[in-house]
Amino acid sequence: MARRRGVEDPNWRSDPCVYLLPPWCQRPLCLCGDRCQLMASRNPDIRGRRFFRCPNYVRETRTTACAYIEWVDTENPVLDLTTCLQESHWYFASESTEQYLQRKAAYKRQCREQQSDWRVLTIALPPWEARPRCRCGDRCQVLRSINPTTLGRRFFVCPNILDDDFMEPPRRCQYREWIDIRRVLTPPSRVVQLELPEQYRVTKTRFERGEGSSRRDYDRPI
Repeated sequence: MARRRGVEDPNWRSDPCVYLLPPWCQRPLCLCGDRCQLMASRNPDIRGRRFFRCPNYVRETRTTACAYIEWVDTENPVLDLTTCLQESHWYFASESTEQYLQRKAAYKRQCREQQSDWRVLTIALPPWEARPRCRCGDRCQVLRSINPTTLGRRFFVCPNILDDDFMEPPRRCQYREWIDIRRVLTPPSRVVQLELPEQYRVTKTRFERGEGSSRRDYDRPI
């Protein structure tokens, strides 16, 4: 039985012949600060090989707003006849602009619904103004704990990293404030951070530029 095509699936990398898409937060950020669009190469030498690219396509110049590209597949897809017949196509289909925008809008709606309950929903990020300031005077970044006794709990932390060569990099100040009071995950669950440093920087930059309200800042980066 063929899997549903065009749906988000945590195992989207498993088979390049099946049209599955990554969960929104697993898409990398392009240089514009937007979540990338998933494409497939049409070059005969590497046909079907998937890659992420900037989603901001400029029709007049037939180029994207930035040159960001990140390959998903390192080798050409090996076609499986049974899979291809089930999926009714031979290669992965690129995500259309319309499909990308639909997923972007769905994610923004989800963020708006979560915003009022960000203290309760353990997968939500707080709006910018709700974040306390660390001792450096900056709005805090949100992390999840990787300690077995507090696994998955969200907390506010100083965003100024001194050395990123560590699993838990040292910060300029020691500010930390818990959001969740109970452990969210049970070992050996894998902790997925809600906000990476680059995502924090994009959100901060857009807020400082005055690009919309805190509600819109909460939606970004998207």
